[in-house]
Amino acid sequence: MGIVLFDNKQNCCGCGACQTICPHQAITMEPDEQGFVYPKINPRDCVECGACIRVCPLRSPELGTVKHTYAAAICDKDQIQKAASGGIFSAAAICILEDGGAVFGAELTFSQGHADVHHIMIEDKQELWKLQGSKYVQSAVGDTYRQAKCCLEQGRKVLYSGTPCQIAGLKKYLRKEYSNLYCIDLICHGVPSQAFFDGYIQQLKKRYRGEVVSYRFRDKTKGWGSNILLEINDGKKTRKVYKKAMAQSYGAFFLRSKIYRDSCYCCPFAGPRRPGDLTIGDYWGIAQEHPELKNNPDYAEQNGVSCLLVNTEKGAELMQRMGNSIHITPSEIVKVAKHNAQLKSPSVKPEERQVILQLYQNHGYAGVEQYFRKRYFAQTAAYTIYDKMPRKLGHWLKTVLKG
Repeated sequence: MGIVLFDNKQNCCGCGACQTICPHQAITMEPDEQGFVYPKINPRDCVECGACIRVCPLRSPELGTVKHTYAAAICDKDQIQKAASGGIFSAAAICILEDGGAVFGAELTFSQGHADVHHIMIEDKQELWKLQGSKYVQSAVGDTYRQAKCCLEQGRKVLYSGTPCQIAGLKKYLRKEYSNLYCIDLICHGVPSQAFFDGYIQQLKKRYRGEVVSYRFRDKTKGWGSNILLEINDGKKTRKVYKKAMAQSYGAFFLRSKIYRDSCYCCPFAGPRRPGDLTIGDYWGIAQEHPELKNNPDYAEQNGVSCLLVNTEKGAELMQRMGNSIHITPSEIVKVAKHNAQLKSPSVKPEERQVILQLYQNHGYAGVEQYFRKRYFAQTAAYTIYDKMPRKLGHWLKTVLKG
């Protein structure tokens, strides 16, 4: 019968650990009809050693308990503008790089008009920008687990950041503790497929009649929030286009949990117990939970504030190493979880997900876009108008509408 890696798609997170550990390279990561990648075993090369089964992070999740919780923000104002929230990943990365270490994270690139999100290793602070900012797409870890192990065996410090399942996959692949490894997991809603995101990019090319050369999921030009910045090149010049995520099909469906892979809706890592040494995310609701910070310029809400969860002694050590490069204020996990539901439980799978993904499967992203424009016309118009308002008026109106 051979090795069976999973019997249901919800039992595979697509982390790629099984592919990396296979001694005979018998496993490839292949997209299904909806673009989500799953491991496929070539029976001619498989010797049924079972390494792929043992390395799967979903079979026996190893989780730590949050020891300390903070509201946090990097001191460097230039770095905080490049980050999605408070820039804590950047502060940690700079510490490791200055010590001659290696940092791993997700990069978004465009090649021949197509988008690609993948993990890379950087060894220089000048490359840090490649890893900064959110990428709301499942990143391909590629060979980075193996690269990280090589660096660790050389005695170098390694910082690896990713979704909780990617961190858990790395630890399973390594099969032992390394004192020089530091892992940061992200508070993750769930991940859409790369193919689905690239389909969206192709629709943008048609709409704006040019190549998409840059895409920021969380641009801060208009403040901290879900603001998209596109850079479009029409062959003559490059122009910038600012949009609210909720006025775009991909952003709206992502934020409403309608386009994630099956495993995200039953994720064992979506809770208060975490696989990383540190957990980072947006500290949404900071004004309500910490009103004493309202007029504190170190936690300016328009710049973004991170929640920082310390889960292990190594996490505490890394936070100490960041030292005076970050501002921290003690908080509580219950306060953070009020505004980050994935610290309580996985995202809920909406019925509309099947409709959207079936449209994509049958008609490509053009079918998804047509559905969004027809069904969500009023929402798109409202967010477009809101985006054109002066910032203060927009915030006031948002407050009024929320009651």
